[in-house]
Amino acid sequence: MLDGLNFHEDISEWEEEFFEALEFMRSFKIVNGEYFINDKISQGKKVLAEGAQGSMLDVDFGTFPFVTSSNTISAGVCSGLGVAPQQIRDVIGVSKAYCTRVGSGPFPTELEDETGEELRKTGSEFGATTGRPRRCGWIDGVALRFACMINGVTKIIMTKADVLDAFKELKVCTAYSINGEKTTEVPFQMNRLPIVPVLETFEGWKSDTTSLKNYDNLPARMKEYVDFINKFLGVKVAYISNGPGRDQLIENI
Repeated sequence: MLDGLNFHEDISEWEEEFFEALEFMRSFKIVNGEYFINDKISQGKKVLAEGAQGSMLDVDFGTFPFVTSSNTISAGVCSGLGVAPQQIRDVIGVSKAYCTRVGSGPFPTELEDETGEELRKTGSEFGATTGRPRRCGWIDGVALRFACMINGVTKIIMTKADVLDAFKELKVCTAYSINGEKTTEVPFQMNRLPIVPVLETFEGWKSDTTSLKNYDNLPARMKEYVDFINKFLGVKVAYISNGPGRDQLIENI
């Protein structure tokens, strides 16, 4: 009973479960993480580090102040795991075929219309736990190229490409117009500027791609869309996900 904190719930029934959990945790093998990982690397083992959250939420390089409290870019592997930069071989960037954002913050390509709603419904863009609808829009090539630069991305996996199957027309943001001036750079504190996206338009492929297994079999217009993003980013879209299944991953050879 913690009267000083206005806490009056009886927690005695939790005690047994709590101490059982402690005993379970004592069974874990505790290692010195930086030595453990570097030892595996020296043995020729492959170590996969998965980043949390997106690059534009990075505390230093993201859309400040709408960011998280840590470094979400690939450099976080070095500071977080104690791995030297030269040990990193591949940096795999994961991007949707369109753009989404959760919560507040700048979103130049956001679609607050029927198209945005269609993207949201088709892509099931709702929070897994809260059901909160995500903000949706066209792919932002400016932000994506910036993310590739600061992360040193060597290849890209484009997810949810099948969500675009039903659209007659697609757009890619290739620049920002700010007070009439065009730029291809992400500005500092985007939320303070009147950003208008400069969009490149593509004809949609209007066909179901979810059953396709090979890049060569993809619709010509889909390949045009991917090829444009390849060239614009200067980084290859090495894999295209065309569905939620583990086998729905097409390699772009």
